[in-house]
Amino acid sequence: MHNNGQLEKLVLKGGKEIPLKALYAKIPFEQNINVEDLGLELTEHGFIKTDAMQKTNIPGVFACGDNVTMMRSVANAVFQGNFTGAIVNKELCDEEF
Repeated sequence: MHNNGQLEKLVLKGGKEIPLKALYAKIPFEQNINVEDLGLELTEHGFIKTDAMQKTNIPGVFACGDNVTMMRSVANAVFQGNFTGAIVNKELCDEEF
């Protein structure tokens, strides 16, 4: 139960009430893309598997942010996106045309 959005207690089916100040839930993670169609390899937790340079099992395909790690935060996603962008830039600069 809540009072103006503030949790006060958890009421179980049998009527037992448990007072609380916070409630945490593990929400299942689901990819927002069809990784099977793309052929991307996943970790045991369902994240896109990458190496230390954010490369996937498909040459030329990189992944970063919430798709690849359980550390889901804006700061981590910004870091990984910036890092991955630098790696992609290096790969493109190293290509021979």
